[in-house]
Amino acid sequence: MYQQKQSVTEPGQSCAVTALLHQQCPQLSEWYATPLTRSRLVTLQSALQQELQTRLCNGASCYALHLLQLVCRFQYRIDVQLDYQQLLAAVQNVPEQALLELVYGQLLASCKQTGAHQHLADGFALAAEYLSSADYFRLVRQHELLGWLALADTASAPQQLQSLLAEAAVIKQLQGDTGVPFGATHRDTLG
Repeated sequence: MYQQKQSVTEPGQSCAVTALLHQQCPQLSEWYATPLTRSRLVTLQSALQQELQTRLCNGASCYALHLLQLVCRFQYRIDVQLDYQQLLAAVQNVPEQALLELVYGQLLASCKQTGAHQHLADGFALAAEYLSSADYFRLVRQHELLGWLALADTASAPQQLQSLLAEAAVIKQLQGDTGVPFGATHRDTLG
């Protein structure tokens, strides 16, 4: 068991999605849609099952673990719409709902799928009062830049956040003032 947990969070291999495994209150400002290799997914799911059993036996909250299950299923290219709906029905507070919307929006954005912008916007609106000033403005800028991505009903191969931001920056530059990103709602605070 120790070896599995260690392999999930090896130095240099760590990503925010592993925080869903280990933290009761994951950060709303993190990016949870980093594509994982199949071997990392298998290792993560094994650790997830062990942690889920432990928390269930101790009566601890399992919401973040169920969200992690959604992430893993999405990365296996399984339709997670029903999982999303079930988690939405199970939220117990605003931060949980914000996290669900942000994570689902990030997963959709990573594959440039329709709906990503709206879920990111909904998640941000819910999360805003729980974010530090620095995280607030970082997410505003990140989401507005991602708003330049063209989305489609058919998923593309998942991409890293930096790749998505670079592509969005190029699109923004090419369209100049003629294009308008989805939900450009923070012009008053960012100019």
